[in-house]
Amino acid sequence: MSDFEFSRLWLWPTLLLLPVVWALLWALFDRSRRAMRRYGAASEDPVATPLGRSLRITLLVGLGLLCWMDPRWGDEPVAIERRGLDLVFCLDTSRSMLASDMQPTRLARALQDIRGVLPELERGDRAGLVVFAGTARLRIPLTHDLDSFSALLDEIDTDTVAVGGTDLAAALRKCAAIADTENAATTAVLLLTDGEDLAGAGQQAATELHDDGIVVYSVGYGSAMGSKITIDVDGRQEFLRDRDGNEVVSRMDPESLRALAAVTGGDFVRAEVTALPINEIHQKRLVPMQKRSYDAGEETGKQARYQWVLLPLLLLLLFEIATAGGRHR
Repeated sequence: MSDFEFSRLWLWPTLLLLPVVWALLWALFDRSRRAMRRYGAASEDPVATPLGRSLRITLLVGLGLLCWMDPRWGDEPVAIERRGLDLVFCLDTSRSMLASDMQPTRLARALQDIRGVLPELERGDRAGLVVFAGTARLRIPLTHDLDSFSALLDEIDTDTVAVGGTDLAAALRKCAAIADTENAATTAVLLLTDGEDLAGAGQQAATELHDDGIVVYSVGYGSAMGSKITIDVDGRQEFLRDRDGNEVVSRMDPESLRALAAVTGGDFVRAEVTALPINEIHQKRLVPMQKRSYDAGEETGKQARYQWVLLPLLLLLLFEIATAGGRHR
């Protein structure tokens, strides 16, 4: 019996009240019997003594508490089912994300926002990460292990993708490649970028995702006013310059991001005016989405044995009802 347990073991202190229940019942029944002897005719039928009846009702209460505590013993297979979404984070790691118009940088703020939404994801949700600059690569495959996912975000910087530039089209097509197109209704892409579509094909790629049934939500990092990009050169902080020697000013392009998301039926959120942009998208758009079922299987659990307690409880209850007013009521 070493594997015998109660699923509501926290209820056990209520059993300590049983002596109090018995004392109160005995006092009540004894008072009623004395009152009957004083003012009424004695019954000719055998009637339970206050002691016997109070013990039976106390036992009924105790059995009821044990039944409520849900005794369990023996293993049984329990069917399980996971339901959730596939969330593909598509993160811009180009050098324009080093602009400091968002503190400490656009990239650091985007990584902070991704970490902020992970605790809100449901048990069945999977998260994956695509990083991109001039090209795109899968950094973290879709996984249920959100703790490991969060830890791997620490390794992301502007050197993660060696090719410079910002190719939104390549990024979105990489997201489509890892998504399960047969379950597009339960897949969402969250594009985190400053919106500089230097390749100019981002909206066309978004149309392709829409044709597959995948929705893209875009989050814009940076300001429309723009900011210079600080880089490290031989241990010194300098502003990034173009080929002509002019300091580069990077501006967030809200119109292209809004149009890109609209093509797929998604929304655009500006991170500079929203404290938790990804959390907002998750609460308003992702939570109501249809969840798909997968990883169905079985786990071993303890078998409920409340019937062992319920049967004697019912028999004792029927006996008490039948004899409450004497053997021949």
